Amino acid sequence: LLAEHGVECVSLSRIGAAAGEANNSVIQYHFGDKAGLVREIIRRRVATFEDRRRAMFDAAAADDKLSDIPTLLRIVLMPLAEASDAEGRHIYARFMVQFLTRYQHQEGFAHPGWSADSAGTRAAELLAKQLGFLTPARLTARLNRLAVFFLSALIERDAAKANGKPVEPEAVFFEDLFAM
Repeated sequence: LLAEHGVECVSLSRIGAAAGEANNSVIQYHFGDKAGLVREIIRRRVATFEDRRRAMFDAAAADDKLSDIPTLLRIVLMPLAEASDAEGRHIYARFMVQFLTRYQHQEGFAHPGWSADSAGTRAAELLAKQLGFLTPARLTARLNRLAVFFLSALIERDAAKANGKPVEPEAVFFEDLFAM
């Protein structure tokens, strides 16, 4: 609901009803407020990406590619691209674009982050090392903007497919994204 209609357009009671709950305050009870719900959605999704990121990180280490910026970006971004629903749509990408472009700087909505020992954190640390000329704030801003670009491209491709428009093969699509 948040991804499809927008965080600000969906009431907590509507979310509770969609979850099959009769209690109008179920979301407030479990998450406090909408910001708490958003943080928990992200926290849980980040956890589901860890195994894939770790496998990608380990493969990159085995291939001696941990100093390759596109490889590190793939470790960070590809698990988000692989998160699709039964119809192949990237609903979580839609949710994250909203978060990154509208909510991450609002009070209470901060990204819960990756654990210190996660593959995402390790890839980001290696990116920081490779891009040492950037301050931490500048690197974070660039990664956020890159994520919005990447996720928006997924959303645009979904829309083209849904409307019967031709799209390039997935491998070509991702090669082009990472080349950009």
